[in-house]
Amino acid sequence: MIRKLAFLLALAIPFSTHAQQLSTRAMDDLNWKEFQRLVPAQIKTVIVTVGTLEAHGFVNNGADNTVPVAIANAIASDVDALIAPHIPYGVTDILAPYPGSLHIPEDAFRIYVRAVLVGLVNNGFRNIVILNGHGPQVPVLQQLANEISLQYKVNTLLINWWILANDITRQFFGEDGGHATNDETAMVQAANPKLVHWELFTGVDMATSLPKPGDGWSATPFPSSILLYTEGQGLPKDRSQAKAEEYFRKVVARVRALILDTLRKWQLAGFK
Repeated sequence: MIRKLAFLLALAIPFSTHAQQLSTRAMDDLNWKEFQRLVPAQIKTVIVTVGTLEAHGFVNNGADNTVPVAIANAIASDVDALIAPHIPYGVTDILAPYPGSLHIPEDAFRIYVRAVLVGLVNNGFRNIVILNGHGPQVPVLQQLANEISLQYKVNTLLINWWILANDITRQFFGEDGGHATNDETAMVQAANPKLVHWELFTGVDMATSLPKPGDGWSATPFPSSILLYTEGQGLPKDRSQAKAEEYFRKVVARVRALILDTLRKWQLAGFK
């Protein structure tokens, strides 16, 4: 009876009520003595943000860095996590030739990210949340997350925010998204409106639909830095700051809810 009551209470009490008030959530800003006191005795969860540098239509080349970092900062306290230093370079692929873009070969990326994850395990973290901002490296990160979990007996969660929020994008904007389109542009605008450059583009001819399997073509460099998932859909129509911030809040809420639910279920299952 007592165990059953404890189980029900655990379900009823939000995980975030256990979160602590800290002067900083950034591992970068902690002294080693502070870190030693916190991990793992008080904090067992870390958020690792990963992105890349590539052309992004209206917004900054570092959009894939800007967005996951902004989400991590918005949720770290609620999920009682520290934030690891950001990994800013990734597998850039077909947009690598654009000015300011930077491509890391997949093998090098895999080795480096794996070393970071192992380092976090060795420092005592039990829950590793990988918050990714870039599509072409999803398979690598998924494989690494699974491998690290099984080998080191820790818990890993990979979140690709734009995929997780796909239904929100369609409901909110009334159409599909894409690379550097309504969803990604809104997230950057909410995080830092100075990084949006509407004035650099006019018309709609700079957007190209992504080739689908069987279309019979591909191109490198891709003909546009704005890649539509669905032809004719995704170019921002409402460019207001209020619209962007509302979308950002909805996406952050979705990510926060997923992490809290996963942490709670890991705990209930005994994966502490």
